[in-house]
Amino acid sequence: MKTGSARSILAAAVAVSGLLAAPVLAQEAENPPSDGPAITVEAPRQVAVPIERSPYTGAPIAVSTVRIPVLYGDLDLTRDEDAERLMTRVGRVAQDACGELDRLLPFSEDSDCVRRAKANGEAAASEAIAAARGEQ
Repeated sequence: MKTGSARSILAAAVAVSGLLAAPVLAQEAENPPSDGPAITVEAPRQVAVPIERSPYTGAPIAVSTVRIPVLYGDLDLTRDEDAERLMTRVGRVAQDACGELDRLLPFSEDSDCVRRAKANGEAAASEAIAAARGEQ
């Protein structure tokens, strides 16, 4: 029966990774919602997939990523207050994305998820702020 449960776990991990797998980056949203410009915050998580394998090959790793767009069309990024507001949004979205990963993959702890997702999102937000201010 262990093989059956391992296959079930593998199938679930493959399904989740197939829906969410992507490189680890924060970027301009490819298809931003119609409300205006957006950046995307990504929260990646690597999950060991338990299947029977030769001890020489090791377990495969599936990377699951949750992406959430952060809209900023309502902000004037040339103003410090609005640039700060964008950074606050990025931090909140990073927490939400990691919370969603925790919900999807409850047995896969990642204490560094929010920090990494926030750093990726802040890098994209900084680029958007610099572009708005003509500092590129």
